[in-house]
Amino acid sequence: MADGSLNDIYEWLARTDGPTLYDLVETKKNELGISSDLLSRIVGINRITLDRLLKGDTQKADLFSLLKLDEFLQVGIEQIVGVYMASLSPESAKELQQAKAASYIIQYFDLQGLKKAGVIDTVSDFEQIETQITHFFKLESIFEYDREIGDVLFSRTKAKSNDKMRDFWVRSAIHQFKHYNNPNEYDRDALMKLIPKIRPYTRYEERGLFTVIQALYNVGVTVIIQSYLSKTQVRGGTFAINGKPCIVVTDFNKSYATLWFALMHELFHVCYDFEDLKNGLVYHLTGESDIFLFREDDADYFAREILFRQETLDYIKHSITSPAIVSAYAEKYRVHPSIIYSFYCYHEDKQNKRNYYSQYQQYFGKPDKALKMARTNPWDKDTILDEIEAFKKKVESKVSEQPQYGE
Repeated sequence: MADGSLNDIYEWLARTDGPTLYDLVETKKNELGISSDLLSRIVGINRITLDRLLKGDTQKADLFSLLKLDEFLQVGIEQIVGVYMASLSPESAKELQQAKAASYIIQYFDLQGLKKAGVIDTVSDFEQIETQITHFFKLESIFEYDREIGDVLFSRTKAKSNDKMRDFWVRSAIHQFKHYNNPNEYDRDALMKLIPKIRPYTRYEERGLFTVIQALYNVGVTVIIQSYLSKTQVRGGTFAINGKPCIVVTDFNKSYATLWFALMHELFHVCYDFEDLKNGLVYHLTGESDIFLFREDDADYFAREILFRQETLDYIKHSITSPAIVSAYAEKYRVHPSIIYSFYCYHEDKQNKRNYYSQYQQYFGKPDKALKMARTNPWDKDTILDEIEAFKKKVESKVSEQPQYGE
């Protein structure tokens, strides 16, 4: 065995061609020319108990007995444990594997949170939980979760409950992006030309957001709107997957204006931080502390200026109490009225320490129409791949069916 670690022991458990504990003892007995009765007296283990132990009887195994056998064999306790495990019956080996899987599940998953989301149906039947999660991600083994899905991005061994849900949300996005595999090359110049044309499509509640997602897809930027998971507190994220920019936005606070703001915020990171993301093998999440020190204030400023410039807001903010006037301004500047109200509340809260969110929240807009067409909601599906494949087919619908961007 390499270093006596638990992984080495499990490698022994998986072996079918190595010597068993019985084989090692029989070989040693023959070398020394002793009988089984004499061996029993040498190691101080009852003959019947010893016979059962050598045949892999788990009820007769204890560490002290294995230590005694090692004194006789002189091969090291790690190898003794390993070959004993390799001698276990299929039923015992299955029990051990189930215990290992259950421990892994507890370490990496917030079971109550996943049950609430509809990903799993139970928090106590670990065999069923393992089946549902591996099927959800199409994994060969539950142990691939931290190795195959975002392995570079996650190195912590201890996680709080909210970290587990955040990690699950992030891994789900990564898994979808990997299988989405946008065939279009990322064209930054085309993206920079496209971004100023996005604002008018905020006015089309039903299809505007989805149309923008299609246009971004065509210039190599993949976007998904992924349903919120409890305890995550994430508004959006930017990733470098397969060398291309990918954006995930969540329906966190159920606001139409926030959907657009979050998308534009992440587009800033695509435009100006993508090389760092790609070269550093990291990701950016909006809504949580930023350990990579990405320019959040710059990204917020970028999003506001693209959607509704501050100087324009300053010009009309004195008419904010009149929905009719705000609606007329929104039509003039080709933007959805909810964005004006949202930006006004943000500005007053940040600059003047006045909180108007509760007063104007009714004007922030409901995202239901946009989400019906643009959101992926994989949590209650058997597998996450079915959801993303269906969404990809919609996104790849003929360009001729899409509205054309205005200037």
